[in-house]
Amino acid sequence: MVRDKISRMLQRWLARKFTASNDFQLNHGNLLVFPSRYGFWFALLILLLYLMGTNYQNNLILLLAYLLLSVFLLCIWFAWRNLAALQIRLQPPQAVFAGQQLRLQLDITAEHPFQAVQCTSGPAKASASSDQPVCLQWTAAKRGYYPVTSLQLQSDYPLGIIRCWTYLPVQLHYWVYPTPLSPVTPQCWQAGTPEIGPRSSTEHPEQLKAYQQGDPIKRLHWKRLARQPDVPVIRISEQQAKQDPRWLLVPPLQGEALEQCLSEICHQLLELEAKQMEYGLQSPAGDVTLGQGAHHLQQCLQKLALC
Repeated sequence: MVRDKISRMLQRWLARKFTASNDFQLNHGNLLVFPSRYGFWFALLILLLYLMGTNYQNNLILLLAYLLLSVFLLCIWFAWRNLAALQIRLQPPQAVFAGQQLRLQLDITAEHPFQAVQCTSGPAKASASSDQPVCLQWTAAKRGYYPVTSLQLQSDYPLGIIRCWTYLPVQLHYWVYPTPLSPVTPQCWQAGTPEIGPRSSTEHPEQLKAYQQGDPIKRLHWKRLARQPDVPVIRISEQQAKQDPRWLLVPPLQGEALEQCLSEICHQLLELEAKQMEYGLQSPAGDVTLGQGAHHLQQCLQKLALC
């Protein structure tokens, strides 16, 4: 509790040293140096050796205390030197689908070699050194639009008794799209398209839409309801569906039913784009007009992520 409050205070103080950006230069004005847990025990050992040497007037013990004190002071300089003058540049993370690994690339350059720099952002951690690139990775669990607010860099090089660290106020965002899933049931998200599958010549073309309170019970799709009870839908006639068949519609669902529907729409969008067909999207997050191309697909997927 107390440690978290102190950490937040330090983050706010360091945030005033930087302007929110994706490019940072570390120097003596934005680095913190403090003993680690082992450093406090090391300092206590030096104090006990000094008291013992002065009490018993033992020059060898005093010499050992002074030697350890010199090591302690040198570690302060080396720990600060390891992070000083580093230049950090963050690459915007690429959008991913839910369940995939998100990658945040860091380009760290310096005029001198550096070792064992720990980089942390949210749940992701990675170690950086002069001879290897840095990439923070974590699993994107849920769809949406998320910010990357801070990046922590720290190092206890060389002996682990002194810790040097800083917090960088990052200005990055990333998209997580719904996981694309192949439809396993008749689509309730198509606007103006008949059900997929063979029909008999005597069967009238029908469509499906999400069930709402007040809809006639006799129109329920009972076969689908038996397979998927969480997503009740009703049949509507072709005359009732007056929208363009190239439009995909996000129905007014909630919970797992909505997530399943968004995943199926995501899969359909990818298929339509692969076939170079025009398509549009109607969703609670906003409509996307008919179009085709990578930018158009990106707009549709972003609307799905915000539903």
